[in-house]
Amino acid sequence: MTFGFPKVQRLLASVSRRQTLCCCGAAALVLLVRAALLPIWQPPVPSIYDEFSYLLQADTFAHGRVTNSSHSLWQFFESIYILQKPTYASKYPPGQSLAMAIGERVLGHPWFGVWLSCGAMAAALCWALQGFLPPAWALLGSAISLQLCFFSYWMNSYWGGAVAATGGALVVGAYARIAGRRSPGSAFYACILGLGVVVLMYTRPFEGLLLAVPVLAVLLRADRTPQVWMPIVLIGAAGAGWLGYYNYRVTGNALLMPYQEYFNQYETTPPFNVMSLAPANSRTFRHFDFEFLDKGWALETWNTAHSWRFPIKRARDLYQAMKMILGSPLWIAPLLIFAPRLLRSRRTRLPAWLAVAWVTGALITVPYYPHYAAPFTAVILILAVEALRSIRQVVPLLASIIFAYMLWTDASQIYRHRTPDAYRAVNGRKGDIERRLAAQSPGQHVIIVHYTGSHSPHEEWIYNPADIDAAPVIWAQDMGDTENRRLIRYYPGRAFWKFEPDESPDNLIPYAASGGN
Repeated sequence: MTFGFPKVQRLLASVSRRQTLCCCGAAALVLLVRAALLPIWQPPVPSIYDEFSYLLQADTFAHGRVTNSSHSLWQFFESIYILQKPTYASKYPPGQSLAMAIGERVLGHPWFGVWLSCGAMAAALCWALQGFLPPAWALLGSAISLQLCFFSYWMNSYWGGAVAATGGALVVGAYARIAGRRSPGSAFYACILGLGVVVLMYTRPFEGLLLAVPVLAVLLRADRTPQVWMPIVLIGAAGAGWLGYYNYRVTGNALLMPYQEYFNQYETTPPFNVMSLAPANSRTFRHFDFEFLDKGWALETWNTAHSWRFPIKRARDLYQAMKMILGSPLWIAPLLIFAPRLLRSRRTRLPAWLAVAWVTGALITVPYYPHYAAPFTAVILILAVEALRSIRQVVPLLASIIFAYMLWTDASQIYRHRTPDAYRAVNGRKGDIERRLAAQSPGQHVIIVHYTGSHSPHEEWIYNPADIDAAPVIWAQDMGDTENRRLIRYYPGRAFWKFEPDESPDNLIPYAASGGN
């Protein structure tokens, strides 16, 4: 491959052959550059349901617990994507939050777990690319992935993506080495493959299944030796065992995921369009925000998934996922043009069919976001770079233009504080309100949130840490003056405030019913 000037070409070719150095260098570059930008590009502020749910889970793990006991007044603290019964916990699998818990425990903030996971993703993607592509082309693919590692919401939010992408990269990268070497080192790579399967199990179970099952099936045909399958089976069984234990601690049933338990309690629209809607009267909605979300946005999304508009919308969703993973739409065109050749090529046949599995899975998923594609990140990069090899004569110029443009636009947005994470929902002010309240009225507080029906279904305010009673500021549902007095009696030393985010999202009013209680 020619990258341009002969000296640059020789330098990059020499570097690309040092594969371990490339992987470590990719991780170091992502971590050091993002850390250096912290004075002007600070850790993100959460505002999405999923972020608060993951933060609760991370806070729980960081304090050495698997889950939390239900609060005696749990009805006041119900919030989207969080279980209150049988235990107080996130509905999500534990992988993303385990990484965030490391950040919280070791470096003092959960975002540093996200930061570390993006560094791991950069290294794992480079390693997976090296398993399928010549060294120089793998280095190009690693360079393409830097936009995802730096600038996407996988780095700059708490929504997830990087951990699952790392798991997928470990699976496909290990497969390439096992299938291609048949050496004593196969046992080591089998351990890595097993670890990747567990990471997928703990992050994106459905999409992880779509990736892992075909890889394992093809591997079974290529190599059935015990030195390969024993590590995979043992590591997979250990990972599944702990996940079963986690499910048992959260839901009381090792085979019942928190995700399923949450659906049974709070949702009527299933995650897959091949499933039926739950009966409308089968769920008890104690609060307006839950019913507003389920009967509004969720039902509308479900109806779209069963309408003529769905293929168009899903094609747009898949395009957005590829655009975020590849960083530029200009990388997508060769991938689509040479897709038939990629399916026929011996080198890329498995990644190409894995991409087919990805698209097939996306067609039965009701909502779809780019991080749903995270397990297939390495697959998409491998196929995109292999497609570029078909037009290798123009790649140096194309790469130079794209990288220069992205570097300029990214630097400009960072300098002007207009990165994508800077534009957040109004409930992103939650932390600002807590800090202002602490400064103006020292002590402990309870904010009773009253929704009026005009707010966005995606702006939920009622989120609390793992230890609710120890929080300086507690957020609670407004259940009417009579019921609210129970809350007031439970917290006799706290000041109570009424908050109407739909009417005045910056204004707290002393709660009148607290007088004399």
